[in-house]
Amino acid sequence: MGKGIQLGGYFLLGVSCCGLFSYTAYVVPRFQAYAFWLVVVVSLLFIVAGLVDDYLSEVMGVTYTQYIGGLITCIAIVLLGSLIQWIQQ
Repeated sequence: MGKGIQLGGYFLLGVSCCGLFSYTAYVVPRFQAYAFWLVVVVSLLFIVAGLVDDYLSEVMGVTYTQYIGGLITCIAIVLLGSLIQWIQQ
């Protein structure tokens, strides 16, 4: 149970940080260009992490399944953090 709570806390922290970048770009028009390039760089990093998955899982010392799970979790954090802040009520 303790590890589940810890994982949930890390997930919410990641969503909060990503949402902070997204909301800052939304509020301050000058940061919108930087937010676009931040999204481009993060997307390229995820693509590279997906292409070299066997190598990175071996270097990190985790199983392939754990690596893919971590990669999917990171992508979910970025997507949820961005979507939560961009939805207007």
